Amino acid sequence: MNTESDRIRVALRWALETSANASVAAADWIAQDIDPTQPSAIALLTRPDVPLQHLAQAKQAYKTMRILGESAADRRVGGVMYLAAIAAAIVLHGVRISRQSDRALLRGLRRLREDSSIPSPLADLARRAVEVLQATPSKLKEI
Repeated sequence: MNTESDRIRVALRWALETSANASVAAADWIAQDIDPTQPSAIALLTRPDVPLQHLAQAKQAYKTMRILGESAADRRVGGVMYLAAIAAAIVLHGVRISRQSDRALLRGLRRLREDSSIPSPLADLARRAVEVLQATPSKLKEI
């Protein structure tokens, strides 16, 4: 950022995003820290060419948000994004970035897929991950 007006614009954008939904804004900021070209957490996690390393970083960051989030909303958004990062690695790279059992992952992914409050791109990602896990249980490479 070169000018004072650029810095003010960014600060105002962040203030508006935070007032709309602070938990989602925090998830988006995490995504932008991982990849500054991504406008949101959903964009990062559903991008077909997202590097596996970014998904692993997102999983860790959202796991922390899920456990240590300041509010219940923070912890819920963190949990959704955590699971979505795992789903993205399964769907987009054929890799497990979780040590959870197939049974536990399927249970969480099915809940994510069926939750009407979840944005449709994440619900679709969960659906596709369930399909992969059911077709190739325990055959995915784990990192």
